[in-house]
Amino acid sequence: MKTAEPMTGDHTATEDLRLPLLTTAEVVQTIGYLERLVSLDTTHHGYAASRLAADLAERVAQHAEGR
Repeated sequence: MKTAEPMTGDHTATEDLRLPLLTTAEVVQTIGYLERLVSLDTTHHGYAASRLAADLAERVAQHAEGR
């Protein structure tokens, strides 16, 4: 399962207010929580959490490499 493309850009004051992007530390923590959920949930929800965690980890690695 692939998720949407990551958001990029800056946060300027506009009428279209958006939530701030997650920091790298917050993403790493989120991936850790998703991986813990996988060990507790053996249903399709656990599998989906596993795929999302893998997808997020891949994106973080690509971003860190500057791709």
